[in-house]
Amino acid sequence: MPPILFDTNLVIAHIRQRRLLPLEVLFSVVVTGELEAFALKIGWEASKVTFMRQLLDYHPQLEISRVLVAPYARVDAYSQGRLPELPLPSGMSARNMGKNDLWIAATALHFELPLHTTDRDFDHLGPLGLRVVRP
Repeated sequence: MPPILFDTNLVIAHIRQRRLLPLEVLFSVVVTGELEAFALKIGWEASKVTFMRQLLDYHPQLEISRVLVAPYARVDAYSQGRLPELPLPSGMSARNMGKNDLWIAATALHFELPLHTTDRDFDHLGPLGLRVVRP
């Protein structure tokens, strides 16, 4: 199977249910940061944190690097309706995306990976080439 990128919400669902992730799953190091923060903020018990870290250690994580800067800037400019060569579709309003979501989208775009997520924060990015997949 070709690799896929998981958003944070899907990894959380797997951790809560103590389910392994599909073998083809990759994720951004940003997801790792979000997961660690989430575990701290809600007080996950040690066994759940251990399971989370085992998942994180097993699956490749894509680091933030200079190659992601251009896709990050493109996603941000497009989301705000400020990408001259690709205006927002008629009827779509500009939006500010969270910085972590920008990095996750940039990662998916750069590596040409489908982004699997349960939220709608990425839905408007189809014209940039982002493939959003719902479970």
